[in-house]
Amino acid sequence: MNLTRREKILAAATWLFGYYGFEKTTVDDIAERASISKGSVYLEFQNKEAILVAVVQQFTSQELERINKLVKEARPPYLGILRELLHGHVMSYWSIANGQLHSPEVIASANPAIMAEIINFQGAIFLQIAYLLEKAAGEKEIPLAQGAKNYLFQAELVCYLLAALFPPYDRLKARDPLSFNEATLRKYAESMIDMTLAGVRAGLA
Repeated sequence: MNLTRREKILAAATWLFGYYGFEKTTVDDIAERASISKGSVYLEFQNKEAILVAVVQQFTSQELERINKLVKEARPPYLGILRELLHGHVMSYWSIANGQLHSPEVIASANPAIMAEIINFQGAIFLQIAYLLEKAAGEKEIPLAQGAKNYLFQAELVCYLLAALFPPYDRLKARDPLSFNEATLRKYAESMIDMTLAGVRAGLA
């Protein structure tokens, strides 16, 4: 596959930021790994911070595309689709957060542009979860909420209840940090998502 110059830069930066961390990675490093000149990097991006923002935007765009497609094609039972959405979302974050050593640090960046991107990303996901909850209520899979806004509240609550399943995984690692891996996360995710949706089904959320 022939990558564009921008795609080469983002692929190189994603790997380098993940493995060495944002601070230790230089534009020269990115250019070298992308097999292009440093000047070519600056033709695409103003600085290293702009590259980091683009890396995060690439992830959020791809993940939203996956979620939007899943929701668009959703058919009853909608809670099953919601379970698939949540589990896939957890594992998508795992793939970027643990594909390289320093990726959690990159995701947790305090860069204002990245924080804004993540907030908008989360908001879009809340809306899709709320849509599935409303559809599930219409199919009598869960109790009806009093007003459309309550489905959005439920969506936010579901995400907050599952917050431990996302980077930096501090609470999940607390019991035995050395044994925490993808299989452990999958096990936690299956149990926690099932328990959360059981609460929604019972009208507790």
